[in-house]
Amino acid sequence: LREIVPLPLSQDPDSVSWSLSPSGEFSISSVYQALCRLPVLPWLSPLWKAPMPLKIKIFVWQLLKDRLPSGTEVLKRHGPGNGLCPLCHVPETGTHILFSCIAAQALWCFVRESLGPEWEACDLAEFLQVRATQVGRKRRLFWLIFAAMVWTLWTTRNKMMIERVFPRRASDSFFKFLAFLQHWHPLARPRDRDRLQLYLDAQVASARRLSGRSPV
Repeated sequence: LREIVPLPLSQDPDSVSWSLSPSGEFSISSVYQALCRLPVLPWLSPLWKAPMPLKIKIFVWQLLKDRLPSGTEVLKRHGPGNGLCPLCHVPETGTHILFSCIAAQALWCFVRESLGPEWEACDLAEFLQVRATQVGRKRRLFWLIFAAMVWTLWTTRNKMMIERVFPRRASDSFFKFLAFLQHWHPLARPRDRDRLQLYLDAQVASARRLSGRSPV
């Protein structure tokens, strides 16, 4: 056994140690620092400076690295489920969750209506190639809006997949998206808040026009 597994054997109880921190204790900051040390594309680095919670930045980073546990990925690892979208009943890939799903198409439609045709998207790589290469305030606000969109779609997906709670209206995901943006608004730089508020006002007006409801 010692030859097969060349590890020191001991009678002492096993313990868990987190290698990314000197204390051996897990911390979000150690994960953040480790991720920041990884080589990234130049246009991706502003993500870490965007005005949003750290867990959302990590989520978006996972998305861009194609590491989300979508239905098809979970199925490959022999996890639970049949790998199908609970709403569309087709293979649930990351692209499907964010672009092809009925819930995703509804959200993109609302955002495109309020922010313009440049928010037309059907493929992540093509979309980011155009949008994420902007500079200055536009780039910072792009990451904020994009993160709110994909986080909305992911949490909506989890509600459907795990809790079997489905959207009642096509506009439900849009109001959820607006709620995230409003919640993160105070995190933006002071000089960016006015522009972000203009975006929010345009989206609220679009929501009222398209659905006849008021955001909550």
